[in-house]
Amino acid sequence: MRDHRPQSTASLLDDSQLGNIQQRAIALSKLNKAIKEHLNCAEHCRVANYRQGSLIIETASAAWSMRLNYERNNLIHKLREKLLPNLADIEVKVNPALAAVEQKAQDKTPDIVQKPISQQAAQYLLSTAQNAPAKVKARLERLAALSAKKKETPER
Repeated sequence: MRDHRPQSTASLLDDSQLGNIQQRAIALSKLNKAIKEHLNCAEHCRVANYRQGSLIIETASAAWSMRLNYERNNLIHKLREKLLPNLADIEVKVNPALAAVEQKAQDKTPDIVQKPISQQAAQYLLSTAQNAPAKVKARLERLAALSAKKKETPER
């Protein structure tokens, strides 16, 4: 029968299989960092894998893939000198998910910044509302009321 008692994380990481996975992840992370230092398009690519002398780099789009292909020989030469003497080839693959991650980071900033309505603008809206139909009048008055509301709330 198997032993189903809880194990400490240290003992799990000492296990040969998990330890190998952890070491490989650390090595790929260091390699990724080194490659980003050598490339000017670092935010658009990342190291995916390294096996049997072949480095696999993922890019966000085909355009970045093409740029990396132009830099391939220089990058191979630099990496052979410093990190990977056994490097034979660099394979560039397109991963659109990288572009989606970049897009999410850009989406956090609002496209439209709402500026407060000045008192003068509120007065103009109210004077226009006097001669407007009922629906338009109600909306213009609500807009003018925003000026007073902005005045009451303190600025951050």
